[in-house]
Amino acid sequence: MSAATPATPRSTVWADLLGSEVRWYDAGGIRTRCIEAGDGPPLILLHGVGGHAEAFARNVVPLSEHFRVLAVDLLGSGLTDKPEGPADLDAYLSHMTAFMDAAGVKKAHFGGESLGGWIAMWLALRQPERVDNLVSICGARLKVETDPESQKWTDAGRDELRRLTDQFVKDPTRENTRRRMEWLFHKPDRDLSEELVDIRWRMYQRTDAVASMKESGKMLGKNPERKDGLDFTPDVLKQVTHRTLMLWSSHNPSNTAATAERAAAYLPECEFQVMDDCGHWPQWEDPETFNRILADFLPH
Repeated sequence: MSAATPATPRSTVWADLLGSEVRWYDAGGIRTRCIEAGDGPPLILLHGVGGHAEAFARNVVPLSEHFRVLAVDLLGSGLTDKPEGPADLDAYLSHMTAFMDAAGVKKAHFGGESLGGWIAMWLALRQPERVDNLVSICGARLKVETDPESQKWTDAGRDELRRLTDQFVKDPTRENTRRRMEWLFHKPDRDLSEELVDIRWRMYQRTDAVASMKESGKMLGKNPERKDGLDFTPDVLKQVTHRTLMLWSSHNPSNTAATAERAAAYLPECEFQVMDDCGHWPQWEDPETFNRILADFLPH
């Protein structure tokens, strides 16, 4: 009997990012970390709540064949300095435009995942001249009509994220970091490496991760009484005139593809695609498909 074929080793963040470089920019006084590669049209990649630029470790170098790719640690996240006040929308947008100025980028394509998608779309609304084309990757705070099954799925997913976040805030350990990260993946056993957990846990040792998650939770968590006007309702979505791709996944725990497709219908110039067998991080779970979709959609 022949020996079983060994499983293909996972790629590592170090290997995936070979060919890129870490750069630091003074973004209006905020020391900002960016993983960067390529020299084509600028493409800025923005991560989600509690994340950092390594969320795009499997995308920066492949996409750099077509773009100048800049994966940024958002304000108060990763190794970027934290703000003096709360990291609210105004602070995120001010930081992003200051980052673009420091990096010599007048206008860029944006690919934003979760919180990053929310920021990118609001930047397109508030400062449309700084945004070229837009990709919302399981973007946050959609508020459109939905069906009962989708609502049930969304409520369960967000409740679980809130529970895991509260668990980390009360007991910030590596194990609770891992458990919260498992929520991101449709199949954590397949896609969540110990290296990625180690990177995030080490990041959290160097930053006030607990405070950051508390603030982000207030802004993005389930709150039916929230009336800050920053949800993407149909009336708001209709104002986004940029060419947009709503890129979703089959098992996104924060909102279903059916709800995202309804939201996409309100955008004046929008394409909608779903990546199969993925959760909240399709850019990591199926990087080949993700990279191809972005390269096909974004002009270069």
